[in-house]
Amino acid sequence: MTNIKKNYSDCLNKLNKFKKDFKVLNLEISKDIKIAANSKNIDILVLYSEYNSSINKSLLNGYLNSLQDNKYKGTTAVLKIPGGAFELPLLSSKLINKYKPKICLIIGCILKGDTQHYEFLSSTVINAIRNVSFDTDTIILNGILTVENNKQAIDRAGKKYNKGSEYANASIKILNFIKKFNV
Repeated sequence: MTNIKKNYSDCLNKLNKFKKDFKVLNLEISKDIKIAANSKNIDILVLYSEYNSSINKSLLNGYLNSLQDNKYKGTTAVLKIPGGAFELPLLSSKLINKYKPKICLIIGCILKGDTQHYEFLSSTVINAIRNVSFDTDTIILNGILTVENNKQAIDRAGKKYNKGSEYANASIKILNFIKKFNV
């Protein structure tokens, strides 16, 4: 996966410049951590793994670009999680409990290798994310790509299928539903 960014950068999503009415807190910056800790209004918490970073960043960029294109005006907090997909559920649970977002998007990429590890990992991670959703009483959008090869990952994370944009559209619909029915 190390050459994906270099070899396929024209296929992946790049982040647009943010407009002033679009607020994104980067939880890797001390100032934004303090704002998030004191905020009662984090609508969306986006967590992505550092493993398969170029794929995950493309999904994130597609997501944030689409939120902005759809004139979303809430607060979104973003944090890169150390490790891969396996670490996402437990760390997500802890961060959801800390920041209490209305919804959470968890982004990762599990790429099939030559062994059965892919099947075990995919199933375990997806089930664990579902459990975190129930345990924290938080809607979690599953942004974990499970793909058989680099091309599938690039197509789904990049401009061809832009799954990040799909996640953003689902997020907006869910937030509108929550607001409409006060749930």
